Amino acid sequence: PDWLDRLGQESQGGQTVVMNRLPHALASLDTTMRIDIFTRLQDDDPHSSQPVKNLDGDLQVRLVRLPCGPTNRYVPKEILYGEPIAEFVAHIEDFSRAEGIQYDLLHGHYADGWETVTLLNNGWFHRPPVLLTTHSLGRRKRADGLARGEGSEEDLDQRYNFPVRVESEERSLAAATRILPLSTPEANILMEQYSAVSPGDPRVMVIPNGIDPTEFHSPSASVGARLREELGVSDSAFLLLVPSRVDPRKGQANLLRAMQIGKENLAGKDLQVLFLAWPDQPTPYSQKLEKIIAEANLADLVIRHPPIPHERMPDFFAAADGVALPSQEYFSIAMLETMLLERPLIASTHSSRVDVIENGVNGLLVDHNDPLALSATLTQLLRMSPAQRVEMGSRARARVLEGYTWDSVAARLMGIYQDCVAGEV
Repeated sequence: PDWLDRLGQESQGGQTVVMNRLPHALASLDTTMRIDIFTRLQDDDPHSSQPVKNLDGDLQVRLVRLPCGPTNRYVPKEILYGEPIAEFVAHIEDFSRAEGIQYDLLHGHYADGWETVTLLNNGWFHRPPVLLTTHSLGRRKRADGLARGEGSEEDLDQRYNFPVRVESEERSLAAATRILPLSTPEANILMEQYSAVSPGDPRVMVIPNGIDPTEFHSPSASVGARLREELGVSDSAFLLLVPSRVDPRKGQANLLRAMQIGKENLAGKDLQVLFLAWPDQPTPYSQKLEKIIAEANLADLVIRHPPIPHERMPDFFAAADGVALPSQEYFSIAMLETMLLERPLIASTHSSRVDVIENGVNGLLVDHNDPLALSATLTQLLRMSPAQRVEMGSRARARVLEGYTWDSVAARLMGIYQDCVAGEV
């Protein structure tokens, strides 16, 4: 949560933002509330010299780094299950004893966090309520990887340790007090694909991500114009921003294929596509994208830009005429940022966006796995008049302000916390 300057790098995305913003929003609702966020300690972490600190100076929120497996080398999260998480749990138990704390509630984020809070609940005599927020689901991630052709079932199981992860997820889901998927599609997957969650399970409550509209402000028009000049984008060009780290799960390859399919429709359109968070060092996936760009003769349409600090994101939205997020997200912070800053957005039907976006009204929805359909939607966006794009962006902002601010999300979550602590389960 204190690595917001690294967003766009490997394993630094929306969940990093959530784990920073949500605790602050919760704390602001109740001045007596105290929140401890536990994360693993790594020797090469630039903040490891202060393993316990107040997050961003918030006296109600502490960030606590504790060992979870070896600290002198990075252990992929896929193989933390078992001994490393058991060690992490033991350190949390020692920390709570030393601090004289009896936690009233445990909230686990992501599958490894689920296993942590489930083990803590089992080990503490007072058995505090356990809440689970998804961020990702092993069964869904496995199916997505197979659909994208990332490898065989055996390859994916070995790479991501899916059998162990899914078994852990099932145990945690069976024991949870509340299960909090980020979106309706995710809730459906839980009830359809996990034996521990029955159809209509009353423990399942959708709690989305949010955004702080006072923090993520819209820059002046001059800021966007100046950035476009720095990027070499003309005033007449349509600049499409793709604000996702370069990763197979983010769908950049399908967007490039859609551009290739639609090149004849793009004739006469001055289009530039800005891929933000392009890796400084080539990765297998970025090399795959480079091959598509070369073979499809798209080099003159593509701009590659390295990752930027989160506070600079509004400048890039201000420079863009539209945004594309062609990926299957659990709940995209970038979607909320785009909509808040009133940019027309292309998003996937296979994501949380179906909860937020009404197709053709406050955004455009398409099956991102279908390059032909994605190409048609891109053409649709390009053919919209400036006035139509402004109107769509205005409706998008209104939608976010209606129910997707951190204040509103935290208020809903606080109500669930209070019910659980009061024993109303």
